[in-house]
Amino acid sequence: MNEIKHKILLVDDIPENLYTLECILMSDEREIIKVTSGQDALKIALHEDLSLIMLDVQMPEMDGFEVARILKSTNRTKKTPILFVTAISKEKKYMIQGLEEGAIDYLFKPLDMDITKAKVNTLLQFNDQQKELQMMNLELAQLNEQKNYFMGVASHDLRNPLCNILTLASFIEEETKDQLEDHHLDYLRIIISSSEQLLDMLNNLLDITKIETGKTALQLEEINICELIQNIVSEYHITASKKKITLEFSYNDKLPKINIDTDQMNHVIGNLVSNAIKYSNENTNIEIIAELKDQYIQISVIDQGQGIPEDEIKLLFGRFSKTSVKSTGGERSVGLGLNITKKVIESHGGQIWVKSKVGEGSTFAFTLPLVLQNTEASQ
Repeated sequence: MNEIKHKILLVDDIPENLYTLECILMSDEREIIKVTSGQDALKIALHEDLSLIMLDVQMPEMDGFEVARILKSTNRTKKTPILFVTAISKEKKYMIQGLEEGAIDYLFKPLDMDITKAKVNTLLQFNDQQKELQMMNLELAQLNEQKNYFMGVASHDLRNPLCNILTLASFIEEETKDQLEDHHLDYLRIIISSSEQLLDMLNNLLDITKIETGKTALQLEEINICELIQNIVSEYHITASKKKITLEFSYNDKLPKINIDTDQMNHVIGNLVSNAIKYSNENTNIEIIAELKDQYIQISVIDQGQGIPEDEIKLLFGRFSKTSVKSTGGERSVGLGLNITKKVIESHGGQIWVKSKVGEGSTFAFTLPLVLQNTEASQ
């Protein structure tokens, strides 16, 4: 199997200089291409897969600096290494100009044969490593795509039978709770609780797979976000009351309606409220605040819970990341909710952040713009 040769483009308006360079660099593993003008160099570069361009600075009509500037502004050639070969003195201003135009290094005439060979060898090795890295990134992207496809299919296929188990188990509990013995009821409730946890996990996996594969487009509608939050607070009132936690919602009456994806935002705010309940102690208070901040609506969920160690806050929005903080009622988490929350908020053009102090509680806050900017998700 023939190895692919390195193609090196030599550019100099003096043929004798090209011949000298060719003699220095010639080998069986290399293909030398020679041109005598910047225009010809650009034509070759746009059609050949070059490993290195060795470029004279002083040329008529189009000098080396201009050629380098054009090469670095073109997608096909912007990553091709450029080595200036010049008789210009080693003045600092010329060297800086060349490096700013995109050259990797300089060779100064008259050429030193050993230095020339060493620099070219190094740059060709760099080119090989760059191509190898590109291939590895491509393979990783393909593997990630396959992983997302598998997660999506598996999560979807598992969700249907799990919903059946949860529904039927709930029916059995309701219809037989006065007939079954206590320990049998406990078994049934464990089945229901475990099914709910698994269903939540599968829903999170489906959400994150859709987001990563770009299959989630925002279904925007103009709504009063305070009404949405009020409904969520009502839904979580029973859960909070079981731990003697009070939910309070305060808001600015003059908040305007905004365009958001209602389902996704319901998931976001519900997740933040649920987490606040999950990690708060009994007989505490959780406050949800909606207020206007410049051109954004800011939503804050403030608890009086355990707080999060400062060095662990950076883990919060990672996928499957967990902190050392444990839920106060034995609730479980797979570490996906906040990762999805962050992606949804950012797809709306907002930002999310956390302030926390151990022993005092945490504040999770995020913004939503009054006017949604152009995003890929909104197309």
